[in-house]
Amino acid sequence: MEFKNLLLILGFLIGVTLLSIAFSQISHTESGPALGALADELQMALEEAFETQSNDASGAILYVDGARRGVWVGAVGLGNIEESVPLEISDRFRAGSIMKPFVALVILQLLEEGKLSLEDTMPDVLPQAVSSKFLNSEKITIRMLLNHTSGIAEFLNGTGVFEEIVANPARVWRDDEWFDSAAAQDPFFAPGEGWAYSNTDYVLLGQVIEQATGQPWREAIRKRILAPLQLDMTLLPEPGDTSISGNYAHGYMNLDGQVMDVTAFDPSMAGASGGSALVTSVKDLARFLKAIVTGELLQSRALSSEMQQFVDAPDIGGAVGYGLGLQLFEWPGGVKAIGHGGGTAGYRSLAVYLPEHGITIVTMQNDMESDLGQIIFPILKLLIPGFDAGSQ
Repeated sequence: MEFKNLLLILGFLIGVTLLSIAFSQISHTESGPALGALADELQMALEEAFETQSNDASGAILYVDGARRGVWVGAVGLGNIEESVPLEISDRFRAGSIMKPFVALVILQLLEEGKLSLEDTMPDVLPQAVSSKFLNSEKITIRMLLNHTSGIAEFLNGTGVFEEIVANPARVWRDDEWFDSAAAQDPFFAPGEGWAYSNTDYVLLGQVIEQATGQPWREAIRKRILAPLQLDMTLLPEPGDTSISGNYAHGYMNLDGQVMDVTAFDPSMAGASGGSALVTSVKDLARFLKAIVTGELLQSRALSSEMQQFVDAPDIGGAVGYGLGLQLFEWPGGVKAIGHGGGTAGYRSLAVYLPEHGITIVTMQNDMESDLGQIIFPILKLLIPGFDAGSQ
């Protein structure tokens, strides 16, 4: 495998969400009557986006909730290249780091219940065997883990870790292996003295949930989020289970000039930080995002607002801020969006809400080499008068 391909996979495993997408020629749509003629324009935007692509992208799903204008969902391309199966709007996919808002929401629920505090430090909420691995753990708070200001190193950067993931996609990983990899590296910075995206933060938060609830973090998410919101298309497969039930999009990437099916990475890869652990649909993600921005599963409006208090973050794929499990994006013309991006082997996705316009967009692409902006920006041009993707 070429080194540039290794770096490509790494970028998406660590949650760097580039705005990209591509299309194949087969299209399927669903829309509510409130959208009227706009549905045809949205479909045309999909088709035109395909015509501008020059890569081997397999397919994409796009969900748009235009507030009072209704909902439109479209799919284009193939969900299974080998068998020429069209991608469908209801297909499941692996959503990578969009897992992080799920984890963050459970943490905030536990705060409301008095089981945790944002200012609790790692030794307060984690076993000594875990917290003692990390330098300055007594100064690292839950808040810092949530908004990536802990300074804890990225476990994927550990010696040989990434190569082992790629070489053995079915390997079942333990959280302590991620912790050892991160702890063996120098911290990014002293606690609270900077910002750096680190999947290690959220693997640790998964352990915090388990300590506070006495149950695995997957079960806590199922009970506290999936069941109340009736997210029936969302799955949290257990380590060792690489299958996806029902109809789903296969994940692909181009390795050394050959398109490869890389769907079956083990769900333990990256733990509670994302990776292949979250299987979902665009409609379920839109429903979840609505619950996040409205505070539906929290009692405290103040705590819901706290989730959207953003610290400055490097501009990666349009993201300029990070809150408690949420990213803040700023796009051309100053358009702001709140949500999270996700990437894992074979997939990339994005779920965002545009507060100034009341628009929700969720998109998934089952390959890793195109530009999501090529679908999102034409859609915004249709929905937001005067939007110009070329403006800065």
